[in-house]
Amino acid sequence: MKTLTLIASFVPILCMISAAAGEVSTRVCLADGNTLLPLRDPNIPFIYRDIMVGTKLTIIVSSDVNEYWGDGFGDDGGSLAVEEEYWNYGVLSARGPQIVGDWSGSHFPAAGREACVLDWEGCIDDDVKVDGFDLYTGSTEIEADNWFIIDYTATKAGICKVGFYDHTISWSDPNYYLVFYHVPTRDFNNDTKVDFADFAVLASYWQENGCGDQNWCEGTDPTVDINDLMFFVDYWLETTE
Repeated sequence: MKTLTLIASFVPILCMISAAAGEVSTRVCLADGNTLLPLRDPNIPFIYRDIMVGTKLTIIVSSDVNEYWGDGFGDDGGSLAVEEEYWNYGVLSARGPQIVGDWSGSHFPAAGREACVLDWEGCIDDDVKVDGFDLYTGSTEIEADNWFIIDYTATKAGICKVGFYDHTISWSDPNYYLVFYHVPTRDFNNDTKVDFADFAVLASYWQENGCGDQNWCEGTDPTVDINDLMFFVDYWLETTE
């Protein structure tokens, strides 16, 4: 049982569940929910390739068994959460509408009739603050398939770790972290795609100096030069959502 001090309150609803250890897993996709985000190294799981600030991802929790996974009252289930030291870098969000505390748009039919996704903002061991969502399946009509979907947005250049907790294994320690590296955006005009319009912005600052501040020269390097161009090409036609 985890030591948890609730910060945000909610009205619990009945969510009868439990699952065998190791049967529930995550996958990270682009905003379309289908295209997998590549790993930095195919041989190292859960550490993903660089994404631009502003990029939206989806984290899908699925299972290969049709067993329940907790009860919504502090027993079992699972969570996705970000610890306080990473709050400025990445944000998790659930899908509405929110009905009696449950983010109903963030669980799939395969999670069962009484499935629910609840806000989790509190503390775990040693007063480590976390912000995220508790995930519980229902007690009936559960299928081995996609159970939950949580959205993720990169908000600042740097690193962010999202903990995945299977509470049938531990309440205080995540099974693993999903690790995301964020780089400054190359979508300079904020239209969700890196294209010729953004290249025109980059070209307009070519050879400019004094661009170290993120608010100047669209967040390029101190001097806009071939290094910025190479970095720009790396994200050519990338989309952020």
